[in-house]
Amino acid sequence: MAEARGETGRDRSRGVGPPGEPTGSGSADRSGRLVAWLAERGLPLGPLVYVDYWANVLSLDAGVRRDHVERGWVDPSLFRAGVHRPDLELPRLRYYVAFLLIGPLLLPLRTFRRFGRAPIRHRRDVGDELPDRIAPYVLDLEERGDRVSVTRDGTTLAADVLDPRRTAAFASLFYATYKLPFATVTGILAMAIAVPILSELGLLDRAIAVWLPAAVPAVAVLLFLLYRDVATSLLGTVPVFAAWLVLLGFGDRARSDWGFALGALGVLLLLALVADWFFVPRPVPPSLHFYTSEGDGRPFDDESDEPWWLEGSSYWVWRYLTLVPAELNKFWERDWERAEIWVRADGPDAGRLEWVVVDAHYRELWIPFERLGPPERLERQAEVARRTVESDGTGFWLVEIDMNLVFHSPFVRTISFVPDGDHVPARSLWHVLSGLFRRGPRDDPTEYLPALDRIRLARGSAVLGDLPEVIVPLAARHILAMPWRYWR
Repeated sequence: MAEARGETGRDRSRGVGPPGEPTGSGSADRSGRLVAWLAERGLPLGPLVYVDYWANVLSLDAGVRRDHVERGWVDPSLFRAGVHRPDLELPRLRYYVAFLLIGPLLLPLRTFRRFGRAPIRHRRDVGDELPDRIAPYVLDLEERGDRVSVTRDGTTLAADVLDPRRTAAFASLFYATYKLPFATVTGILAMAIAVPILSELGLLDRAIAVWLPAAVPAVAVLLFLLYRDVATSLLGTVPVFAAWLVLLGFGDRARSDWGFALGALGVLLLLALVADWFFVPRPVPPSLHFYTSEGDGRPFDDESDEPWWLEGSSYWVWRYLTLVPAELNKFWERDWERAEIWVRADGPDAGRLEWVVVDAHYRELWIPFERLGPPERLERQAEVARRTVESDGTGFWLVEIDMNLVFHSPFVRTISFVPDGDHVPARSLWHVLSGLFRRGPRDDPTEYLPALDRIRLARGSAVLGDLPEVIVPLAARHILAMPWRYWR
């Protein structure tokens, strides 16, 4: 459809373009630091007319406005293949292993701009074509003082809304990407310290006898205190089992020569890293969408499909996706997950983060801002954002996203608004480290299970009926524990 419209030569600097290039008639660069960093890498894709994610992925015609397709504002096939389900070139194994081995040493030197970043190349040649294919669908941003008007082919979709280049949003995948490898390294370091000390004290033989009942719980508790995740703490104890097997299986040499034992343990580590490669999420190139419930920009033909709980009429939707090369229970299938950050674009609350939308078992869960952390802390962050917008400053919402190791569904650890300064904020490292001791509110699933059972009786297989029956109870508890307000 892009070629049929004959617009492949349209200006690629439209919308959220590279820093220093215009995005409207006579405009100067207004980009904050995050948008400038993304733009240097040709990101994000957009801004685009909002398209419902699941409607596009599942090719549901009811979820895509027909006249948007007819007018060439939306190309469902291109959006699905190029934005929501791109064919990514995954990092080479040698890159992954090398980074895991030296990553902990580089952590203090890395800035917030690198946290959670991994190669996000599309397959060769196709990735180079994607910006040109998407360019005809990018919206125009025309400055109106400190706000912008959003237009498409001369049609104004919204006037006097927040400039997304000045108040952006970023979903960091640092924990989702690195917590399991770091937990494994933590377990290995614990064993590397314990084995030589026990050997020097002549206690290694005695320690082997009580290794599993004593060391496994100790390491699991340590990892849980650090990562606040049961699955991570349990999987992180694998090096403890490996060390026990090495010491038990290699006989006197392993007991007398702990260097040999650690060398054998290193081989097991390499094998573990090969396995980890299949389960670590990779970030997909993000996209920016403009949602409005009014006028020609409305994304749905049927009003009943709209999220009626939105208080504003216009939002900037920062859509971040992840790709996991395999699932634990289905290693032959790729798993895609999404986290959307909805930033209010109109009215006096413009610039306020109002919703984070995540997926869990193909269910779209809407989590309100007030349920993303302690109320006092959230109000402080909202006040910082408000002052930044009122002073015509720039900044971005930084949301630390973690993921369930089994289902890969995203959840929020911590959230901050980071105003731009003359340098990269020194607290960015602290932001990540502080997330170790935070995890967003969780509900008691037993409180809601009876209501879910009644809904399942009324609607049958329409509720969780697509999941294998054996995991439905676990999936139900997992979904109900998340702090969502609307299940769409």
